[in-house]
Amino acid sequence: MWKNQIVTAWRRLKNNKPYAIINIAGLGASLACAIILYLFIGYHLRFDNFHPDSDRIFRISSRTMYGTEDFNEGVPQPLGKALRNDYPYFEDVAMRVTRGRPLITVQSGKDQVKFTARPAFVEPSYFRILNFPIIQGNPETALKEPYSAIITQKTAENFFPGQDPIGKQFRLSNSITFTVRGIAKDMPVNTDHPLDIFLSYSAYKDINPYMASDSSWGSIASSIQCYVKLKAGISPEQVTSIFPQVIKKYNPDQEGMNFVMQPIRDLHFDTRFSGTIQKKYLWSLAWMGAFLVFTACINFINLSTAQSLRRSREIGVRKALGSTRLQIFSQFLSETFIIVAAAVAIAIAGVAIALPLLNKTLFTDITLDSNNIIMLSVFAVLLLAVVMLLAGYYPGIMQAKLNPIKALRAHSAAGGKGRFPLRRTLIIIQFVIMQVMIVGAIVIARQMHYSMHGDTGMERKGVMLIRIPEQQSSALQTLRNRITQLAGVVDATYCNAAPLSNTNRTTSVRIEGRKENEDFEISVKLVDKNYLSTFGIQLIAGNNLPLSDTANGMLVNETMLRKLHMASANDIIGKTININNQNIAVRGVFRDFHTQSFHSDLEPLCMYSDISEWDQLAVKIDMQQASTLQPAIEKMWNETFPAYLYRSEFMDDDIAEMYEAETMLMQLVEIFAFVAVLIGCLGLYGLISFMAVQKKKEIGVRKVLGASVPSVIWLFGREFTMMLIAGFLAAAPLSWWLMSNWLKSFHYRIDIGGDIYLITILLCAAITALTVGYTSIRAALMNPAVSLKTE
Repeated sequence: MWKNQIVTAWRRLKNNKPYAIINIAGLGASLACAIILYLFIGYHLRFDNFHPDSDRIFRISSRTMYGTEDFNEGVPQPLGKALRNDYPYFEDVAMRVTRGRPLITVQSGKDQVKFTARPAFVEPSYFRILNFPIIQGNPETALKEPYSAIITQKTAENFFPGQDPIGKQFRLSNSITFTVRGIAKDMPVNTDHPLDIFLSYSAYKDINPYMASDSSWGSIASSIQCYVKLKAGISPEQVTSIFPQVIKKYNPDQEGMNFVMQPIRDLHFDTRFSGTIQKKYLWSLAWMGAFLVFTACINFINLSTAQSLRRSREIGVRKALGSTRLQIFSQFLSETFIIVAAAVAIAIAGVAIALPLLNKTLFTDITLDSNNIIMLSVFAVLLLAVVMLLAGYYPGIMQAKLNPIKALRAHSAAGGKGRFPLRRTLIIIQFVIMQVMIVGAIVIARQMHYSMHGDTGMERKGVMLIRIPEQQSSALQTLRNRITQLAGVVDATYCNAAPLSNTNRTTSVRIEGRKENEDFEISVKLVDKNYLSTFGIQLIAGNNLPLSDTANGMLVNETMLRKLHMASANDIIGKTININNQNIAVRGVFRDFHTQSFHSDLEPLCMYSDISEWDQLAVKIDMQQASTLQPAIEKMWNETFPAYLYRSEFMDDDIAEMYEAETMLMQLVEIFAFVAVLIGCLGLYGLISFMAVQKKKEIGVRKVLGASVPSVIWLFGREFTMMLIAGFLAAAPLSWWLMSNWLKSFHYRIDIGGDIYLITILLCAAITALTVGYTSIRAALMNPAVSLKTE
C-alpha cells in the first residue's frame, strides 16, 4: 500500500510542478537555516566540553571596582602560589602566561627558519587540570626542567619535518633557547585555549622579571591567568569567600580588587571576560530558526488547502470506491513526505556546499567529520518527522474528513466558515516575524556601521600596524627615518598599542599631594612624541612629549581631569603623578578618544614613553599609494631586522575583530531576514491562491454586474492591507523591545528612530503588492463565463 501511495504521490507532484517547487523552495530555505543554526549552536556549545570533571575546573579572573566596574580575565601573577600554599580547597592550581604570536626560529643546517606560533608559559599542573593529552614525553617532569618545552604534533611537523623533535631546540623572540621535551596532541577547534607551544613557567622571569616576581600583586595583565581544579565536595562559593582574605593579606592597598570563579565551560559565553558569544544570543537564534520553520509549515498548509478545492472530486471518488479516512490521510502524508524529504535533502546539500563560505562569514571552523555527520543525520531525520507532521497533519485531516457527496458536487469543507480567519491569523504571524526580522537587520547593521565608522576622536584610516622586535633605540630610529622618507607616508610612531585596540593596560594612580591612591584606575599607553600626530589626536593644553626613550613627562586626557574634579586643563599641568612606581610630571592634556569598543565608556588615560614596552610601529600612509608602499615598507623592515619575521595589519582590520560577535550576529540576522521575506512571499501566494479559488464565482458575479478590474483587485488588496497593518502593530513594539535590549550592551549606540519602521512597513508593503498583484490581477481578468459555469 505504501509503495502505491508513494508512486501516486510522486505522479501527482510531477503533474503539479508549481505547487511542488514552491513548497520545496520555502521548506528548503527554512530547513537550511535550521541546519545552519544546528551546526552553529552545536559548534559553540561544544567549546571546552571535553575536560573530565569540568564541573570542578575554574578560571579565576579579576573584577575591579575603582569608580566603575571592570572585568579582566587576568590575575596578579603571585595568586597561584598563594592559593596553592595557603588553602586546602584545590586539587591542582596552574598559572599560564600567553605570549601572543612571537617569532620562533629553528636552526636547519646553516639556515634559520622563521615561524610564528602561540606559546605560553605554563606550570606542569596545567596538564592535570585541562585535557590536553601528551603523546610523547612526561608532562610531570618535562616542564620542570628550565628552558624546556612541549609542542603540539602539528608544530613538531612544521618545526622539524621528518625528524624526532625530542631534544631539538628553538629560540623564542631571538632571545631564549628552549629544548623540546614532549609532544602534545593537536588542540581541538572547540577550545578557548588554543596553543602551539608550552614553555616551562620558570623561564617567564627572563621575559618580565617584575611580573614574574612575588611582588607584582598590584599589576593585572589579561595574559596572566590562573586555572584551578577543586577537590571533590568543595563548592565555588567556598573559594569565593576566601578572596577578600587573600587580597587583605597580600595586597591590602587594592580595596577595589576582587576575584571571581568562572566555570571552564562558561568561558566561551562570558563576554565580560573576552568571551566569544553570550548564550542568550544562541537561544535567540534557535527561536528564530524555529519560527522560520513554523512559517514555512504555515505556507505549506495554506497552499495545500488551496489545492484541496481542486482535489475535491478526486477525494469524493476515492471515498465512493471505499477508501477510508486513514487511507486518504496517509495518501496526503505520502505527498507531504516526498516534499519535505526533498526539501531536507536540498537543504543539507546546500549547507554542505556553502560550509566554507559559512565558516568564513560566521567566524567558525565547522567540519563535517564523522561525529558531526552522525549528529546531523539524526537531526535531519527528526526535522523531517516534525515538519512532515506539522505541515501535513491539518491538510491531511481536512482531506480525510471531506464529505464525498459534497465533494462530487464540487463543494469543499476546506473553505467552510471559521477556517479562513485562522489562515489570516497565520499570515499576520508571518508578517510579524518578517517585520521583526527586517527591523532587527536594519538596527544591527546601523549600530555596526556606527561602531566601525563613528567618531572615535582620532584618525584610523590608512594606519598600518607593524610588529617590532626588542631592539636598541638606534635601530628603531633608523627604521622610522627611512620609512617616513617614502613618498606617501604621512607619519610614523612607536607604541605598545594603537589608540583603539584590545590591548589595554590599567593601573592604580596617585596624584601629587595626596596620600592615597585615587578611587579609579587609569589606562596606560606607552608611546613616543609622534603618537598624537600619527593618529590625529588633538592636544588641548600644554606641550607634547619630548623625544625620549624613557618616561620624561606624561600626557593625560579630559576624562582624567573630570575624575580628579579639576576645573581646567591648566590645573593638572606640572603636577606629578605616581604610576607604576614612577613619579612623572604632566606636560599636556589631549582630547578624549575611544580606547576600547563602543561597548565601553571613555576612561581616564595617560601616555608616556618607554622604549622597552614598544611592540608596534604605526605608519600612516596615503591609501592611494598603498600597493607600492606596503612592499617598500616590508623591504626596509627586513633590511633593518633580517633575523625577525615581518607582520603587519591595518588598524581598521584590528578594530573589526573587536566586533566579531556582533558581525556574526548581523550576518545571521540578515540571512534570516531574507529567508523570512522569501517565506512570507510564498505564504502570501498560498493565501491569495486560496482566496482566488474561494472567490471565483463571487468575482464572476461582480464582473457581470459591472465591477471594474481595479475594484476586483482591491477586493484582495483590502484583505492583505489589513493583515499587513495588524502585523505591523504587533511587530513594532516587539521589535523595539528586543532591539532596545540588544543595544543596551553598547555604551555608545544609535537611536531606534521612526525611519526604521517607515522603511520596514514600506518594504513589506512593496513585497506584498508584488506578491499579491500577479494572482489578483489574473483573477480579476478572468472571463466571468468561465468562473460562473458549474460543469
